[in-house]
Amino acid sequence: MKNRISIIICISLLVVVSFFAPGGLRGDTKMKSGHIVINEVCSNNFALTSDENGEYEDYVELYNPGSDDQSLTLYLSDNSDDLKKYKVEEDIPPYGFLVVWLSGAGKEGYLHAGFKLAREGEQIFLSDESGKLLDIVNVPALRYDQTYSRQRDGENGFAVLTGTPGSSNEDAIPLTVDFAASPVFSLEDGFYDIGTRLKISAKPWQKIYYTVDGSVPDENSTVYKSPLILSDASDRDNYYAQQKMYPTYVAPDFKVDKANVVRAVAVDILTGRKSRVVTHTYFCGFDDKELYKDVPVISLVFDPDDLFNYENGIFALGKMYDLYKEMGGFLDIPEEEVPSHFTAEDGREIYRSDFTNAYFMGRNSEVESRMSVFDKEHKHVFSQNTGVRVAGESSRYNFQKSLNLYARDIYEGRGVFYKGFFDETEKKVRLRRSDNRIWFQEPMLHSILGELGLLYQDCQMEALFINGEYWGAYNLREQYDDYYFKNHLGLDDGEFWLIKNNEVEYGPQEAFDSYDYLINMITYSDASDDEIYDLICQMVDIDNLIDYFCALLYFDDEDIEPRHNQILFRSADDMGGVLTDTRWRWMVYDLDVTLGDPENNTFEYLRDGGDGLYLPGYLYSNEKFRSQFRSRMTELMDTTFSYEHMHQELLKWDLMYRKQNIASVERFDGEEYTESDYEEDLEDIDEFFLTRRTFMEQFLEEDMNR
Repeated sequence: MKNRISIIICISLLVVVSFFAPGGLRGDTKMKSGHIVINEVCSNNFALTSDENGEYEDYVELYNPGSDDQSLTLYLSDNSDDLKKYKVEEDIPPYGFLVVWLSGAGKEGYLHAGFKLAREGEQIFLSDESGKLLDIVNVPALRYDQTYSRQRDGENGFAVLTGTPGSSNEDAIPLTVDFAASPVFSLEDGFYDIGTRLKISAKPWQKIYYTVDGSVPDENSTVYKSPLILSDASDRDNYYAQQKMYPTYVAPDFKVDKANVVRAVAVDILTGRKSRVVTHTYFCGFDDKELYKDVPVISLVFDPDDLFNYENGIFALGKMYDLYKEMGGFLDIPEEEVPSHFTAEDGREIYRSDFTNAYFMGRNSEVESRMSVFDKEHKHVFSQNTGVRVAGESSRYNFQKSLNLYARDIYEGRGVFYKGFFDETEKKVRLRRSDNRIWFQEPMLHSILGELGLLYQDCQMEALFINGEYWGAYNLREQYDDYYFKNHLGLDDGEFWLIKNNEVEYGPQEAFDSYDYLINMITYSDASDDEIYDLICQMVDIDNLIDYFCALLYFDDEDIEPRHNQILFRSADDMGGVLTDTRWRWMVYDLDVTLGDPENNTFEYLRDGGDGLYLPGYLYSNEKFRSQFRSRMTELMDTTFSYEHMHQELLKWDLMYRKQNIASVERFDGEEYTESDYEEDLEDIDEFFLTRRTFMEQFLEEDMNR
């Protein structure tokens, strides 16, 4: 009797569960008629597909399973009390698909509905003109870029799948959403003694599989049976450092330093369900490595396919390089004979450096990584899943690539880093490589110009490990974004305008109009007229303009154009602050190509750069400005730019970077780089600072008297 009652209770529970669960009787209606149905829904579209404007909006896909044209008037809604929220404005042909974007309030339009779906799960309704419900789908909570879709177009049976918007679901891949309990590690990420024991535990009915090479574990990986004994992984052969990232890349002929990356997954032996992969990084034997003394460390661990997959691995030559060889007709020649560029039939020069997978940009190029951060005492600060993209321009074809790191709630947390690097509300930072053999040249100049009151990007040195292998020193740098302006100036998004490389980065069209008017006013008006000059001074901070151009001139910046490598900002309205009075100001940006030849006349370089580049030259006609510019340049050469000050700064930064600098160049240059070589490079910079003033005084007077 007891068994019979138990069976009845179980059956009742199953009925209740099926009634309320996604795919139950209250939704995902079972229909064999030929009318249009909801075929696919994405409520968390990060980089799956974009609309006609390049926006990544959530969507619903409709499908016509019948052999006839369907011209019913259809409506979509997320509210059963208001079924006519959005009228579908397109007929769907037989066996055809239609994607409707769920754009949200205020964004209604053709194939754009004015509502969105909650990521946590929500119902969506399809009805006709009479209010008859044609389809209901109970969309569950979805991770980013997942869809809730019919496994066969138009038929019953929904599942969480990869997206196929506008095409058949039959090529979609089922995704795991019901995870088993994750394995538990006995040690947090950190620096440990050689011989430390690591235990991994799971439920009694689970089997643990693990890897120690950064690869993603599965049932083909090593079965965990007993504690792992952590060793100095540096003795292992290189793997990631050997991967071909560019045709001219020469892998190091020595074993790079390595950390133990242990990744584990637990599999339920009864159901076959897997857990999420758990990743930890352990450094062993590093107390004896002087290279890392007082050096902060970051570990990034990726799915290796995200780095070196042929189709889209962000570090790979990949299909982009094969496209270059195909375009040039180089597919069948030896690799060493492939030229660095060729001339296309239309006369364009095509450069090999533009054709690697690293040139994929935007959301589609972002991959997920497990980041672990350690301070200079090597204490574990935090670990967090983050998004990573290759950053910069020339960085993309260099062997060591700059990387943007993104804190997003789709990966973990609340959309900011658990502990900020420069403040507590950062959502993006950059691991920036150097374009010079002296790794700190550019951030040092940033810091020096910050002494003048110019806004600049603060940075700190980090030693980076990727999938456990040493990837060199990086300058971890704060970014010019809405968080930067909030933290530095107290300005919220919408309260400031930012122009980067002649384009609006923050602000309305009015921002560009204001900036463009300023540049044209300086370039083409007669500044000798005091009224015009006073008007210019109302639009731009003249002190800022003078300091900025004095710096470009003195440090011999030869990588700047009227529309390149310049960032300006202003507050949208007068906020009453020192830097928030609506006047335009330059910010320090991209000073890699500097400190070249102390005898170079940078005045001539800037004047030859075209209209709107050397702005002080257009203002010389005003005697007040002319006098102020000459006096300020002289003052700076006596103080901030003086050899005494610059030499001390050089020594200070050298002390922080020397060992990591040498190791990084040797890691990526493919040749021996000794401390003597480093000293010579350092002396070249010191010589620049020692002799630059003599030439600058001459160039200044020549330019003033031209």
